[in-house]
Amino acid sequence: MKLIIGSICLVLFAVLAVGIRRPAIKQLDAQVTEKVVSIRRPALNTLMFFFTQLGRFSGVLVVMIALALIPGFWRGVVWPAAISLTVSWWVAFALKRLLKRPRPEGQRLTEEEDHSFPSFHATCSAALYLSVVLGGTACYPQLTGWFVVAAVGIAGMIGFSRIYLGIHFLTDILGGWLFGTGITLLVWAAFQSIVK
Repeated sequence: MKLIIGSICLVLFAVLAVGIRRPAIKQLDAQVTEKVVSIRRPALNTLMFFFTQLGRFSGVLVVMIALALIPGFWRGVVWPAAISLTVSWWVAFALKRLLKRPRPEGQRLTEEEDHSFPSFHATCSAALYLSVVLGGTACYPQLTGWFVVAAVGIAGMIGFSRIYLGIHFLTDILGGWLFGTGITLLVWAAFQSIVK
């Protein structure tokens, strides 16, 4: 099942990647950015910078170290998450250079130097927090609901923070989530077949 859903996510990612230059997608992205930027407040700015930092390499590293301290998570979560993160990050890195989509202009609260699609933050948060759900559920099935809520909440806030800060479009985030989810599900399917 992971193989099928992961493949579907990657196909949807490819469809989105082809469509990001279409006028209707550009208009949707601009409208969403305008709506999100209109809710900016100083207290929210602080919160969004926190979630953006959580999605950076240093934030991911801190989360990975914390996960490694949970009994059963070293092998059950951290290793497959590290593989998923590595594969998805490097392929997303190559895709950014291939697609060369410019970042949003004029609304930024911070600066980034790379291209926009797909979002590294969204890609990596999908890979990491989906791994927490998959591995955490296997280790502690009674906490499945908590893992899902935490994963969706944190990955969702990381993605939202990128739009809020004016450095990504909605479709960059959706593309990152699809790509990170697809790669992670394929890695987990391979990982489970090797472990068995």
